[in-house]
Amino acid sequence: MGFQAVRGTTDLLPDEVARWSAVEHTARRLSRLYGYREIRTPIIEEAGLFLRSVGETTDIIQKEMFRFEDRGGHDLVLRPEATASVVRAYLEHHLHKTEGFAKLFYLGPMFRAERPQAGRFRQFHQFGVEAIGSGSAWVDVEAILLCAQILRACGLPAALPSQPTGAAQAGVAGATVWLASMGCRADQKRSAEALRKRLSPHRAKLCKECQARFDKNVFRVLDCKNPSCRAIAWETPGSPFLLCDACAAHFDEVRRGVREAGVAFDDTKVFARGLDYYTRTVFEVRVQGLGAQDAVAAGGRYDHLVEELGGPPLGAVGFAAGIERLLMALKQGAAEAPSPARRGVYLAVAQAALLGDGFRLVHRLRERGVAALMDYDGKSLKAQLREADKLGCRLVAILGEAERTQGAMTLKDLEQGSQQTVALDAFVEEAAKQAKATCH
Repeated sequence: MGFQAVRGTTDLLPDEVARWSAVEHTARRLSRLYGYREIRTPIIEEAGLFLRSVGETTDIIQKEMFRFEDRGGHDLVLRPEATASVVRAYLEHHLHKTEGFAKLFYLGPMFRAERPQAGRFRQFHQFGVEAIGSGSAWVDVEAILLCAQILRACGLPAALPSQPTGAAQAGVAGATVWLASMGCRADQKRSAEALRKRLSPHRAKLCKECQARFDKNVFRVLDCKNPSCRAIAWETPGSPFLLCDACAAHFDEVRRGVREAGVAFDDTKVFARGLDYYTRTVFEVRVQGLGAQDAVAAGGRYDHLVEELGGPPLGAVGFAAGIERLLMALKQGAAEAPSPARRGVYLAVAQAALLGDGFRLVHRLRERGVAALMDYDGKSLKAQLREADKLGCRLVAILGEAERTQGAMTLKDLEQGSQQTVALDAFVEEAAKQAKATCH
């Protein structure tokens, strides 16, 4: 066999791309509904950006970055996540001066040089949002609601049930919103001291990596991939994060806002996000049945990252969702990803002698901005109609000798199951009008 895709990457064939495009369209549409605008950052970034922002003791930095030196000796990486890149762009282009509070969303590939496994790829794709410039708990609430609404629109209704409760209910794919607070930096310092004290008698039982992390960043023990380390770290019930009065009040306001909006969540689970920049609110949407990598979306507040990257002290919050994991969750939960709407016109030609006439009609439709297709290879009429359905065309018309003789064509709407007779000389105008009316 010849060349194959690199392990941990995958080809997206046209049928699969249609499912991805539907998810991306949903994410874009709802993000814009909430006032977020799209931003696109380079795939290649300076390594220092992530060394400063993500944290030197994280797995991303220590093991998982595709890091290389270019011909000019610059230390570069393929971006492992997008938050640091978005904040870098926010500062580089002075959005903190021209806009202050900026609501941005992105879609694109990320890269991590880790061992491929179910739900983890070397090249993976995310959509996410970043709201930069506010410390309000209501921005946290908005981010959680947007995340839940996007996932629900893509087919995970359990992420946004109709009846508000204290904990999420099992749904089509068993999605659950987990919500917690990691506190401010002062809280995290106190929490780290308390965690070290609690773990000290068990330090020798921890893996070598956790023993090395113990003094630099003991929180990494909480999300170690070694099950025995996690068992030791979470042996004591309750959150390891000790919250000051201000952080406790902030978290109460977040929970109240999310609950009143009808989004069910579980705030009884203890977990920690694995990146150093998180403060206060953190959340994940987990799906049963995906194995160890069961989070399809995650995010939280990062109130010091802008300042640490050279900007003013500004609060920020965001989330990212993995498209591959979302589609896996939909598949294992017997739910369907949103299908792209039927669009465009298929002109089926009954006789080869009419190919030229058909092509002229198709060309006129395209000039009017309508997607128009036809067969050039003399397929049977039945095969052409099957192809129109397979390609997701909304309208189908048949051109044959009878239609040309009668000066009229039948225009069928495959989505509505309706049809009408249209004069041949009015066909282009009528088909264009109906095709454009279906484009939302």
